[in-house]
Amino acid sequence: MRFKKYIEELKRRNVFKAAIAYLIMAWVVIQVSSIVLNGFGAPTYIFKIIVFVICIAFPFWLVFAWVYEITPEGLKKTPDIDQQVHELPQTKNRLNKVIIVSLSIVVIFLLINQSWSFFTKKNGNKKNDVAIEMTEKSIVVLPFLNLSNNKSQDYLAEGITDAINVELSKRDSVRVISRTSAMSYKDENKLLSDIAKELDVDYLLEGSILSDADSVRIMVQLIKSFPREKHIWSRSYKEKFENILQLVDRVSTEIADEITAVVQPNQLKAHKYRVDAKAYELYLRGRYLMNLETYKSVNSAIEYLNKSIKLDAGYAPAYATLSESYISLNKFYSKHDEKERNTKNARAAIDKAVLLDNTLGAAYIIKGKIAGKCDWNWEEMRKMAEIGLKLDPNNANGHMLLSNYYLVTNQFNKAIKEALLAEKLDPLNPMIGSLVADRYYLAHDYEKAISQYKKVLELFPNYGFAWEGLGYVQYFLGQKEEAINSWKMLQEIMGNESAAINFTYAGNAEQSFRLWLSKAKSKPLSYTSNPTVLAQVHMFLNEKNEALDYLEMAYEIHDDELPIMLQRPNFHELQKEPRFKDLVRKTGIILNK
Repeated sequence: MRFKKYIEELKRRNVFKAAIAYLIMAWVVIQVSSIVLNGFGAPTYIFKIIVFVICIAFPFWLVFAWVYEITPEGLKKTPDIDQQVHELPQTKNRLNKVIIVSLSIVVIFLLINQSWSFFTKKNGNKKNDVAIEMTEKSIVVLPFLNLSNNKSQDYLAEGITDAINVELSKRDSVRVISRTSAMSYKDENKLLSDIAKELDVDYLLEGSILSDADSVRIMVQLIKSFPREKHIWSRSYKEKFENILQLVDRVSTEIADEITAVVQPNQLKAHKYRVDAKAYELYLRGRYLMNLETYKSVNSAIEYLNKSIKLDAGYAPAYATLSESYISLNKFYSKHDEKERNTKNARAAIDKAVLLDNTLGAAYIIKGKIAGKCDWNWEEMRKMAEIGLKLDPNNANGHMLLSNYYLVTNQFNKAIKEALLAEKLDPLNPMIGSLVADRYYLAHDYEKAISQYKKVLELFPNYGFAWEGLGYVQYFLGQKEEAINSWKMLQEIMGNESAAINFTYAGNAEQSFRLWLSKAKSKPLSYTSNPTVLAQVHMFLNEKNEALDYLEMAYEIHDDELPIMLQRPNFHELQKEPRFKDLVRKTGIILNK
């Protein structure tokens, strides 16, 4: 009975209605604050403070509602009001109005939000809609220093850096800068704040290794870069060589836990390995050499990886790296049978990797690369890329693979978006930056293409691929003199002095092309004069039949550049030609009409 009277008194004093009005207005304030603060790029702690204050103020509001009432004479304590005269209708009416107005604001807010979501989805395929969504928190794992007296242990420092990077990349709650961009800071004497600004990251992990005969010590420190540089923590770990994998997993897990309180787990749990210590060392050496990307280093990498597998045949990453090495080796061969042999070896190695570990995201991405480059099986390429990115969302190569799929299926807006995601993950990789520019070119956004190429060249003035691509866009737009200068720079960078001289003194574009063609055709086909490049030059000379001859030659030798090359604006005039249509059919691409 006493409880019922207490409830009745709460109703009489309008405490329930005051609580409802407060909660509705609090929700509105939180939603509006979230939008406004995000729009101004305010630090997240400001929003947290607002929510904290709203929560703390709620019980005080309830006490206020119990003690005071709003009357025509003003604010009075409830016990002072004549209860026989006043049933407190004024307060009830005022609270009713507050609740109605608040609910109206909520309905309007929800309608606007729903309409905006519908609008953005409906217009998501517009040409310039390439906004990218990335997780809020981000980190770069800087190249670890080798403090051992033996400098040949550099491969171990780099291998452990890569391993931690791979482990962190599996967390989709943090954006991890790719290896290529991170390694550009090796031996660089730069302020951490400058690195954080250049890569647009919140955290930096730096470390070092010190190895002796049978053990390795890892020293790491996590640094927050915003709003000011702050050391979060530092750790020192020491393990026997045979426990390196467990050590790496422990380090990366602690880092991830520090960066974000809740790490969203993948659907499949990460595979835990036990691997022979010597086999793991050989694997690290092989991966280090593969990343050097020279003919000699890739061949040496294959030797080390095969030795690693011979010692321990159960380590999936060794097979994945071996497959990647065989694919990389194809860049140095022009004969079809040699490429076929390398491709066969790559398939066998990657199938074994997936069999051993079906949670290894990089393995699926490599499978997708083989499906695209070697088989022109675009749907299989897409499928593998999507599986790989689900397991390893920070894999820049996976996003570029998916971008390639969208290119050959004529979905340019999505192709650009995926390429921009890859660039966000690997901002100092000139190849990815140039491929972003090339996608703008294929999508007929020529101004953005030129701007992107120039952005790459500001950072990497000797990157030949960017000069080559820039020249194609400039020539297509009729900027022939600028294009000739770009291609002259390309030839100088590649060491083709005679070709550079031709571009300088030939007098006009046509004469330059003819001199270049005579030189290119006098040698066996190579990277500098492959069929698709020769076809483009013939198109510049308006020699369509010759261009078609070289495109068909590219198909015969299975040039992996051909499918995307067929999309280039240079070849639009050929789209009605039966021979060109046949190439489109056989490669399985969808043309941009």
